[in-house]
Amino acid sequence: MSYYLLGPEVAGELGDDTVMDASAHPPTVSRLQYVVQDWLGDEILESTPCFIVTDHLAGLIEGAGLTGYRLAEADVVLGEDAEELAGGPIDLPKFQWLQLPGRAGSDDFGASANGSLVVSERALDVLRQGALNNCDIAPA
Repeated sequence: MSYYLLGPEVAGELGDDTVMDASAHPPTVSRLQYVVQDWLGDEILESTPCFIVTDHLAGLIEGAGLTGYRLAEADVVLGEDAEELAGGPIDLPKFQWLQLPGRAGSDDFGASANGSLVVSERALDVLRQGALNNCDIAPA
């Protein structure tokens, strides 16, 4: 099976309410707040070392029986300049935290040694059912 390295859209940053242990590499996060600043519409977003997916994409992932991931609650909020950068109101969908306990190259979802997202061809096919217009995709 083929595997791919994904570089999702970075639409914001970790917020002040994020709880992270930076002594580990990659850092471990126990509570995630993602502050959206400049969202271009993709359904999977990144702010190292975390990934979030829309509820729509989360449902597709769960329905496909993929392995190596866990979905958890994420506090996703608009940054104070987000609507100004977008030129108007933003209708932000609900997002979930895509956690990666799986092994890259074995499971459908996993993290590389530096924390990058690695997905199987099966998982990529599912992710492509959502908006991935600003996601870099390369063979792993």
